Parts: sequence; structure tokens; C-alpha cells
Amino acid sequence: MLVQRSLSPDTIAIVDTNEGAAAVIASLSKKLAAMLSVEQTVIEDAVLDRERVRTTAFPNGAAIPHCRLPRLGRFGIGLMVLQQPVCWDSQGHNVDTVMMIVGPTENVSDHLRILANSSQMLDSSALRAKLKRAPDARSAHELVCAAEEIIEQRRHQVGMLREIRKDQENGTNTDFLADVANRFEW
Repeated sequence: MLVQRSLSPDTIAIVDTNEGAAAVIASLSKKLAAMLSVEQTVIEDAVLDRERVRTTAFPNGAAIPHCRLPRLGRFGIGLMVLQQPVCWDSQGHNVDTVMMIVGPTENVSDHLRILANSSQMLDSSALRAKLKRAPDARSAHELVCAAEEIIEQRRHQVGMLREIRKDQENGTNTDFLADVANRFEW
């Protein structure tokens, strides 16, 4: 459960609005720079370079900007929940939930696992809606940790590829994280 190990209430922000994608990335870069003992501009530049190659925004209102850096000792994850979405890219994606991932260059498998867990979390409309109602960063952190536990349990039971194929074959768009989101009474 790698998101849990790399995200903390200190790297979560719940804000009314922001000036755009670059401002969101700058804000999360600042939080992660302090956590990882890396210059903010190093993180910010790497994430913006990655965004220029291909947007990390999804049509559902979420984005997962990410980068890998040499000589980094561990992963850092930041989360920003925006009450008002921002225009993320030239394709016109409007984003209100951003999970930014910074990891070591050499640790590809954990990076991919974090991306997979993050995308499953942010694909849940129930989870994103509950995050928007979180009273504070600590509450949002608890919700993300609970959601990742469910994702990991599901992966352990059926495997990642079988889980994706099963959902596609059944034609279901079941939000399997809705139950965990509904457990949080705020």
C-alpha cells in the first residue's frame, strides 16, 4: 500500500480554487520538496516537463501529475482537492482532484503500483465527491488510506488484470469504492 506510505496530511490541501494547473503543481511541489528534501523547482520542472509530453488529466475531473527523479530516496505524494475545478491543459480538461507523485528513477515497479492505486481511487466518483466534503487534511488522508486498503484487498483476491477484465466483460461501471466513501460521516 504505497500511497499510504508516501502521502501525509501535511501534503494534502483542500482549497476553494486555484489559478490553474501550473499553480496547483507549484503548490504541491512546495509541499513535496519539504518532505523529500529536494528543491521545489526540481520537482516542479520535472512534473511540468512530463505534462508537456502528455497530459495526466482524465475526463472525469482528476489528474495524476508525476515524475521520477534520480538519487531520490523515497516516494512523495501530494493531494489537492479543489472546490472549483481548474482548466488543466490545452485539451480543455477541467480538474478538481489532483494527486501528484514524485518517485525515484530506479523504482519503476513501485511507481507503477502507486499510479495504478491512484488512478483507481480517483476514478471513483464517490471517493472524489467525499474528498470534496472532507473537513480537513487528516480526514482526507484517512479516506485515501481506507480506499487503498480496499484496492489492495481486491487486487490480492482477483489480481489486477483479471479485475479490470471482469469489470469490462460485465459492462459494469460499479464504483467499488463507494462503500468505503460512505463509511465516512462528514
